[in-house]
Amino acid sequence: MIEQTVQTDALVVGSGFGGAVTAARLAQAGFSVTVLERGRRWRPGDFPRTPLLNDGWLWARGRGLYDVRWLRSMISVQAAGWGGGSLAYANVFARPVDQTLDDRWTADVRRAGLDRYYDLAASMLEVTPVQTDPSTGRVPDRTATIEGLSKDMGIASATFRPNLAVRFGDPLMWQPNRFGSPQRGCTFSGDCVAGCNQGAKNSLDHNYLAVAEAHGAQSVTDAEVIRLEQDGDAWAVKTRSSDGTTAHWRARYLFLAAGAVASTELLLRARDVDGTLPLLSRHLGTRFSGNGDYLAMSNLRHVPGDLTTGPTITTTTILDVWERSRPVWFQLQDGAVPLVVSELLHHALPLRRLRQRWRRLRGFDNKKTVALLSMGHDAGSGRLTLDRHGALRLRWINRRQARLYAAEERVGPAVARLLKSRVHPVATWSLLRTPVTVHALGGVPVGTDRNNGVVGHDRQVHGYPGLYVMDGAALPGSTGVNPSATILATAERAIELFIRTTLGNPHWQAPEMTTTRPLPVPEDAASAWMQRRRYVTEEDGVTIHETIREVPLDRPGAGCLDVTLSMPSLARFNEDPLRHLDVTGTLSLADLPGTHAVTGTFQLFPPGRDYLMRYDLRFVDGTEREWTAVGVKKQVGRGILARYRSTTRVALTVRAADGTQAFTTHLRILPLDVVRNGASVRGTGFTFLRRRRAFLRFAAVFTRDLISHSPRSPRKDAS
Repeated sequence: MIEQTVQTDALVVGSGFGGAVTAARLAQAGFSVTVLERGRRWRPGDFPRTPLLNDGWLWARGRGLYDVRWLRSMISVQAAGWGGGSLAYANVFARPVDQTLDDRWTADVRRAGLDRYYDLAASMLEVTPVQTDPSTGRVPDRTATIEGLSKDMGIASATFRPNLAVRFGDPLMWQPNRFGSPQRGCTFSGDCVAGCNQGAKNSLDHNYLAVAEAHGAQSVTDAEVIRLEQDGDAWAVKTRSSDGTTAHWRARYLFLAAGAVASTELLLRARDVDGTLPLLSRHLGTRFSGNGDYLAMSNLRHVPGDLTTGPTITTTTILDVWERSRPVWFQLQDGAVPLVVSELLHHALPLRRLRQRWRRLRGFDNKKTVALLSMGHDAGSGRLTLDRHGALRLRWINRRQARLYAAEERVGPAVARLLKSRVHPVATWSLLRTPVTVHALGGVPVGTDRNNGVVGHDRQVHGYPGLYVMDGAALPGSTGVNPSATILATAERAIELFIRTTLGNPHWQAPEMTTTRPLPVPEDAASAWMQRRRYVTEEDGVTIHETIREVPLDRPGAGCLDVTLSMPSLARFNEDPLRHLDVTGTLSLADLPGTHAVTGTFQLFPPGRDYLMRYDLRFVDGTEREWTAVGVKKQVGRGILARYRSTTRVALTVRAADGTQAFTTHLRILPLDVVRNGASVRGTGFTFLRRRRAFLRFAAVFTRDLISHSPRSPRKDAS
């Protein structure tokens, strides 16, 4: 066994999003830096592509790409290698929506304090939304499918193409990026989460880590940290390589950035097993979050095209919905499932022949498989501990995230209804109720002292000067979006503060900051739109199709009013003093040739008015002249029969906006149309149960008002 000791200014443990930022900025500021990475250096062409688990896929089998941790109540998946999670993440650069964050998110980690660092990180990763496939000249089929689905659901404004850390351009030519690292353009193979053999993914080895190495940082791979301790005014770290060789490292400053799970585990072992850091806060391991991750799969065999092409994620849909009478915010993203991953799972799972026969019977096509990844705000109440055998375990209670999980599960039926394909959650959830997260956060909470946190706002561990935590372990909770951008931005801010304080230079900043410009944030607009929609759809609503014919029916050119009445929210409807519904449709009349598209409002049994119902419509004729049409249903006579007649007859007054023409006509709902109109009533909730409940509530309100509504005596100004 060979022992060696290396001295440096700063040791950075981990080369993922927190570690890469830390290493780059420290090196640029003149510190001697050593980055310790347990995984290998993966280069384009090195990533596994055979459907054999032992062929470089699993960390547990030959130190492969994926480290899958079964934490008893949750499964955590992360990548291992030079570049950390960026090697296998889905490239999405997203910022949290401030309005969705709870009070654990202090000002220093909110958007106002971080947006300049988000812009800096976005510039470093050269992010952009998905471009067109160079082989087809179109966006991926999966992108078009999800955008079409969103449009069919009436939420097109909630769907956008997120910024991606992908290099688009010539897929054949190697060219150096702005940091001198050679890359090629994306081939839209859909293999992003399996590692990019094309070299088109803007993973951290092509930017931040390239900067770190260009400024003298030493990179050490195959170096897994197994012990850390304080040694006088320095920090001592012990690593072990895959062949059993150990090494010792000393530095004045130690920065942990091994990922939320691993960084927390290192500190827990130092406190509870090795006893080298006994003063670590009792809050260590708390406030763990799975970022509300929920993964489901579907085989959209009725959808045309190859759904595995393109970057892994190309669209995000923000959903802000009512769940058990309270709002739940989360987002949904499409996901390409690489063909090699489908084959890998097929070979790894049992009953292969039986599954093959079932697939043939069902018309299963690997090129139609799509992953649906949801993420939102869970309670962030998990706790990581070491059991008596020293194994890491998570205490996670699903019922604390019950509303979020229920809302995420409801996406499946909506997709199935519109795309005619069932959506299945991952087996660990459907069989064991064990969630899977690819976005582990928390475990090393921030606080003002040891009594309420493990690290301070500067990321320094309480009681241990020179020891810092720079990754997602120090985030206060779920981001609700892909967290890589937030880990980058918070690390940028923290390391800038460290460098300024340590060097005594209050003006130091990353050299790239001077050329950084603000970047569009499409997630903000989508979330704001969805928040407004959630407000106006409280308690859900209904739509009604109504046909009213002009009388006499045998009048030459007799027309009709054919409209859809929409009430998006029963709660807003009941609060409205005039009980409005929105109107869209067409109007044709004998005295006004042509069929005209109309919009407007409809009042249904408004309290205190001298009419039962009223239409206020607007339209433009074929000569571009503007018109208004006011239709009124008034009570005539008494009794149920009189009420029926009154609600099926409309006096419609039509006026030109310029005052040059006006006339009144009469319309009537025929008995057969009464039946058709009544049968057209539909609830508009997100799920079948909510739609049915909305229908029943509206039916009860309508029936009550139909029988009991009593219009007041008419006034002269009533119109």
